[in-house]
Amino acid sequence: MTTPHFCDRCGSCGKSFGRTEPRTIFNGKTYHQNCLKCAKCRSPLSGNFYPTLEGFTCEQCHKRISTRCKRCGNAIEAGIKYKLYKGQEYHPECFCCWSCTSQINEGEQFYELRGYPQCPKCHNEGKQEFADYQPVQLHQCIKCHKTIEKTQPFSFYENNPYHNDCFICNRCNLSLVGKPCHRLGSAIVCPNCN
Repeated sequence: MTTPHFCDRCGSCGKSFGRTEPRTIFNGKTYHQNCLKCAKCRSPLSGNFYPTLEGFTCEQCHKRISTRCKRCGNAIEAGIKYKLYKGQEYHPECFCCWSCTSQINEGEQFYELRGYPQCPKCHNEGKQEFADYQPVQLHQCIKCHKTIEKTQPFSFYENNPYHNDCFICNRCNLSLVGKPCHRLGSAIVCPNCN
């Protein structure tokens, strides 16, 4: 009995490959180069990209949607272990007493001071203030120059932060959040406004 031969199929579209057609292999699956696209902005993936429940995201979209540490405000990259306390994520090294900044390790006892962790020493000494902790540095929208509050969704384009309401096509005012866009002179435009 002979085993049937199945040709290699794209992990995204399910179609087969031409003999000389370039392929991309990721996590044991083979893709057409044009089928491996960001699940958020739909641009072809190259360089670093990240698996998500919807597929993959490019580095720019990953930075925009990644989890942020409550203490330092920086992204917690995919695959990095983190601590969860009261619904907020922390880098392990950022989970520390907010009165003296000593790190609170896995399994150690701690108390709470106004919703934040506090070590037993500071709690027993009755400290009620935070150390010289500087709050998370908030971004400033490059377009309207107003602060992007911690609870506001925002986007990055060319390493510049924008309120999602400000991240629009300079020609037709279409929202560019999660969509492909490019520069046209000094303007940022959608694909329809070339």
